[in-house]
Amino acid sequence: MKKLPRSSILWGLFFALLAACGAEERPRLSAAGPRPAEIPRRDEQAARAGAMLAATGRQSYQGSTSFRCVLHGMEGLQVNFRTGDPEMPAVAVRVAQYHGSGPYRARLFVTGRSRTGSLVSSTGEANVEVMQQDLADGAAGVLLSGSFNGVYGGQAGKGSIEGRFGACGYPAYRGSPRPASLAAAP
Repeated sequence: MKKLPRSSILWGLFFALLAACGAEERPRLSAAGPRPAEIPRRDEQAARAGAMLAATGRQSYQGSTSFRCVLHGMEGLQVNFRTGDPEMPAVAVRVAQYHGSGPYRARLFVTGRSRTGSLVSSTGEANVEVMQQDLADGAAGVLLSGSFNGVYGGQAGKGSIEGRFGACGYPAYRGSPRPASLAAAP
């Protein structure tokens, strides 16, 4: 039996390890988590009319989205974002008690795909800044726009997210007194 040179054995071992690298799962996040999500400043103009999201982590996304402002409960606000991306189809930002323009702490819900492909959710918290504008002619609703950033974790993974949204209608003042400016309107 002929002995193989030591260098041949080492090269064979090196190539076997190199070939196995492609079969690994995606790298796990460190304890520090992902880098903070940030919408590129060049995309801020596009966000004024519509909505933009940037997410980092296992559920990553960057781009424009459709969005909708809806009443949550009697006094809450929820902004729903639909990405159109099957890996991260939806994000919701929920303010428990909405009372007009200003900063809020909100719950964050991220829907993504598990490693097997099923829909899973992660939750978290976000800082939200909302700007409110009354509609003309004393209409009962308002127009909202704003931005948020936060972190999430759960079955859909761990990550951070930033978002901006343009004007959306919101049926304000249901279940709470209307402001004097609207109450006096015919």
